[in-house]
Amino acid sequence: MLAGTMVIRRIGFIIKHHHVEAAQLAAEVAQYVLSEGKTVVFASESRSVVKLLETQLKQDGAQKRQAKPRVEVVEKDRMPSRADLIVVFGGDGTYLSVARLMRTHSVPVMGVNMGQLGFLTEIKRTEVFEMMQSLLRGKPPVISERSLLEVTLRRKNKVIFQGPVVNDAVISKGAIARIIGIQIAINKQYVNTVRADGLIVSTPTGSTAYSLAAGGPILTPDLPALVLAPICPHSLTQRPLVVSDSAEIELTLTQRPGHVLLTLDGQDAVDLREDDCVTIRRFKRHSLKLISTPSRDYFSLLREKLKFGMRD
Repeated sequence: MLAGTMVIRRIGFIIKHHHVEAAQLAAEVAQYVLSEGKTVVFASESRSVVKLLETQLKQDGAQKRQAKPRVEVVEKDRMPSRADLIVVFGGDGTYLSVARLMRTHSVPVMGVNMGQLGFLTEIKRTEVFEMMQSLLRGKPPVISERSLLEVTLRRKNKVIFQGPVVNDAVISKGAIARIIGIQIAINKQYVNTVRADGLIVSTPTGSTAYSLAAGGPILTPDLPALVLAPICPHSLTQRPLVVSDSAEIELTLTQRPGHVLLTLDGQDAVDLREDDCVTIRRFKRHSLKLISTPSRDYFSLLREKLKFGMRD
């Protein structure tokens, strides 16, 4: 966890699609931000929320007090370059869609949980105004630095697909496919060939997601490591493996009896062919900056979200 001073002039808003409560709360928070003299930036997919905000501003006469409108609308992929801070109103899926935009540079992201579990969107909706007031009054935020991965798919030495990963990269069989074979090499050294329903390569952030369900360990977010977790392996000798995040992992699809997919964070997916090679390495340009509440640490999140260590 890091604490640092932030200069906030423009705040971006990303809102879960078709979520009425998220839209209403975002409009209320944006109204407060505007009252503090800051600029609010909405993704173009949230134009309906902008209209709601404009209606609220007219009702309280706030627009008359402002010489210039401070509400902007941009394409979602431009948000990291247009905002000093991004606030996400939704669940972890919405948060991941924003975090994966941090390709050229990273800005802090605060997740307000409007969903169910909310490991990344850890700020409760009842806490959001207190958190915003604290940030806008200059109190240093608590920032958790999370490592990202870069995943590259090569087919006959040609790059077919490349993308960032926050949680995990997954190679998995289709609904009716049989067991697939995946050859694993780390730093050019052969490790083994997994025969299973698939394989998950997870960051510490993603260790509480799909990897955990597949029997992988929980890694604290500050640990410089990755987890390789087989999905329903054919042999009990195939166990989850923890390696340094400085390693370069190469996964080659050696056995493809049916449809096989490479999925990044459960959002981007591409079909794999036999002998395709997936390279996974740490994204070196920057980390993801996750704003956390000072009243809650990682282990309290585990207890709250996963009932960690509690009896049934």
